Amino acid sequence: MKMRPTTFMGISVLLLGLSVPGGLIHSAAGLRSTADEVSSGKTYNLRTDLRGTSVSIELPENAPDKVWNDELMRKFEQSTGIHVSILRPGNDTTLVLKDYLNQFRSGSPQADVYAIDIVWSGSLAEYAEDLRPTFGDLREVLPELARNDTVNGKLVALPYFVEVSVLYYRSDLLRKYGFAQPPRTWRELEGQARTIQAGQRKDGNRNFWGYLWQGAASEALTCNALEWQSSEGGGSLLAQNGTADFDWAIAAAEWNLARNWIGTISPPSITDQLEDDSLKMWKGGDAAFMRNWPYAYQESMTADSKVKGKVAVTLLPRGDGRNGRHADILGGFQLMISKRSQNKQAAIELLKFLTSPESQRLNARRGYAPVTMDLYTDPTVLQVAPFFGILRNILVDGAITRPSTIAGEKYGALSTAFFTSVHEALTGHVSATSAADRFNRDLERMASYHDD
Repeated sequence: MKMRPTTFMGISVLLLGLSVPGGLIHSAAGLRSTADEVSSGKTYNLRTDLRGTSVSIELPENAPDKVWNDELMRKFEQSTGIHVSILRPGNDTTLVLKDYLNQFRSGSPQADVYAIDIVWSGSLAEYAEDLRPTFGDLREVLPELARNDTVNGKLVALPYFVEVSVLYYRSDLLRKYGFAQPPRTWRELEGQARTIQAGQRKDGNRNFWGYLWQGAASEALTCNALEWQSSEGGGSLLAQNGTADFDWAIAAAEWNLARNWIGTISPPSITDQLEDDSLKMWKGGDAAFMRNWPYAYQESMTADSKVKGKVAVTLLPRGDGRNGRHADILGGFQLMISKRSQNKQAAIELLKFLTSPESQRLNARRGYAPVTMDLYTDPTVLQVAPFFGILRNILVDGAITRPSTIAGEKYGALSTAFFTSVHEALTGHVSATSAADRFNRDLERMASYHDD
């Protein structure tokens, strides 16, 4: 999870051609004043008869998250008298999922509540408390999120916040080098990145790169590679009926394209980088374009950022072929209660607090899209995040989803096989054609097991 409070000031964000005011100031005092808007348990319709009890939550987080999470839990404790212990497993989602599964399979889960990636609902369903008796059918939630968190009729988690992958670009550098608009296709991205990189290096910044993305062998690479192939009509790995949906020839071509970026417009270390690694280079002023999640916008506007006031956001490029489309990946986190929790009543109150409209409005301040439909037209949300009104259309109509619910508990193995094959192609251990062909055969076997 990546969370920051936001106050918009005066720079331009471009999303789907919409130019809106934006910016960020933040401080420890700002965090507290934002959280202090939640004045009482009554605001959230929370129980106050559980005072003195405790609940624990596992929160995967990036470095900027800690201060916000601590303050948010402090407000929950003040409102309810329920003490919260935060367990912090890190931010590599591949490792976090392995840790969660080890806990559950050993019969010794460490927490009552688990923040889970959007793609883990199927993998963790058997260990989750059914939330439907308490929270109903989630009819007010974005339909895709409600479907994602419902496994065999069981509501395994509540959507917490939603993200969509986007393209960040240096608006000042596009003007400097004569580009009237950000790249619409991957080829245009490559061309603009090469031009800007060459110019910046000529001006003395030898550490400048054209394009940053996430190439570490992890779920982050699954997202990036799915964006490439889906934008060209190469499939989403599994179809709705569980059969293989993968055009290995298109995938191989896209993996080759990305391999050619390495060392030319992307740093050689890109195959070891996750989102925070990209963001660090970006904030240092060392790149023209970056693929990342919405949290990176607020981070780009912090006082220590060299790109503050120079950043804009748009859709990821579409494919160059006749089947080309935009293929921004749906992301986000959900909240799940362990079936073995001994503190389920306190855990339910924590979920009510974190998923309430009030908390979602606070999430909007730090750049996280709401999970309920009505908040996309809420004036208080649109005031701090004007582009959310258009982002809603992407979430409902255009975002690409990973086949996690379809694959169920096998999604982890599917994703690992996929990003391992992509990584081997990117690092040159095998050719892209061989890697894609091998994964295609593995996928066919996995799909046949799924049918069984």
